[in-house]
Amino acid sequence: MINHELIAEIEQSKKDFDKLMDKLIKNLKREEKILRLSDKRQRKEYDELQKKYEEVKKLQEAQEKLIDSFIKIIASAIDAKSKYIGAHCERVPILTAMLTKEVSESDEIDFKIENEDQEKEISTAAWLHDCGKIVTPDFVMNKSVKLETLYNRIHEIRTRFEVLYRDLIIEAMKRKMNGEDEKKVDKWLDEELKKLKEDFEFLAKINNSKQELTEEEIQRIKEIADREWYRYFDDTLGLSEDELSRVPESEKNQKLPVKEKLLADKKRHIVKRSKREINDLKRHNFHMEIPKNMYNYGEIYNLTIPRGTLTPEEYFKIQEHVIMTIKMLESLPFPERFKNVPLYAGAHHEAINGKGYPRRLKGDEIPIPARIMAIADIFEALTAKDRPYKDKKTLSQAIDILVQKALEGELDKDILAIFIKSRVFEKYAKMFLSKDQIDEVDVDYYLKKLKGN
Repeated sequence: MINHELIAEIEQSKKDFDKLMDKLIKNLKREEKILRLSDKRQRKEYDELQKKYEEVKKLQEAQEKLIDSFIKIIASAIDAKSKYIGAHCERVPILTAMLTKEVSESDEIDFKIENEDQEKEISTAAWLHDCGKIVTPDFVMNKSVKLETLYNRIHEIRTRFEVLYRDLIIEAMKRKMNGEDEKKVDKWLDEELKKLKEDFEFLAKINNSKQELTEEEIQRIKEIADREWYRYFDDTLGLSEDELSRVPESEKNQKLPVKEKLLADKKRHIVKRSKREINDLKRHNFHMEIPKNMYNYGEIYNLTIPRGTLTPEEYFKIQEHVIMTIKMLESLPFPERFKNVPLYAGAHHEAINGKGYPRRLKGDEIPIPARIMAIADIFEALTAKDRPYKDKKTLSQAIDILVQKALEGELDKDILAIFIKSRVFEKYAKMFLSKDQIDEVDVDYYLKKLKGN
């Protein structure tokens, strides 16, 4: 017998189930629609994020290029500042990169370039190693003769000789008019004029001399300086406030004519160094011998420079460029991956034996990239064809000097050995040296010398 109630229940259950399934399907379709919309929205958001990422990446790349260009512009400006520097700031990074690669690939030194950032950090330091020269006075950087300041003062001294020359002729005429024997006076005049010309030619030669002065030459300069002439015009007229401030009261409002020495070291030739500058150097932990004065323009003082053209004050002013390099670079907010740029650039004049500058670092205190840069810096300077204060060196002469500096404890012997063994100098020479500079270098001889054999 059919159970109608059970059938009715089953049919009702089926209906309920169908309703539930319809509801479930509707819900699923709604969820699917929501998911599709959500996915579309997420895809859109993802695409937008990707687009922004690409924009940021391009911006970062543009910023990097801008910074690189800015760095190179600074280096180019320094090179352009003086024709005597040539392309020093451009060539040193090239040689530094070449030597860094050889050192990194060598097993003789515990130093490896691990990534592109490390390589770029060293390159940036090399490009900026002389950025402090931007404040070095041109007349010091370009000083090619002993009497040069903003101009070559040999012209001023020659004018005094011209005055003495005419004074001698006038004196001879007066003596003849007073009845002295004309032949004797003429003989005296000829001898005096000849001596005067010889004395000026000697001073002119000394002014240009790059060789070490002898005691005899220094003594002769002082003897010539002691000669006297008469000045008939007030030499304090037309001076700038700075010049006038250095003239002592005893030299103002002098009764004319004034008897002057042919050459002199006067108080007005001294430009004093401020205490503020001295304290600033000490505060930055720079351990350098600081000359008492900023400049000394004394004529005898400059003409008797023992060797070269720079006074101790001017030599310090040249050395000061690395101090300014450190100050400039330490004030910049370098990212973490470039944090060592100031250290590398600022230590390229330090010496292994502790006798370098400006902080007297020694041994392991000097980072390897700075030691590499020191070799590149000196080699470029030795072989450069455009320096007024020295002759260009051949490859063998430059290597010989570098080896001597290494043996004296100035340069790193192991890095220099890699420089020589890898023949990096030859690759560099083909790029930048003239043919007459490229000669044979006895690599084995210098390697043995560096090893103490």
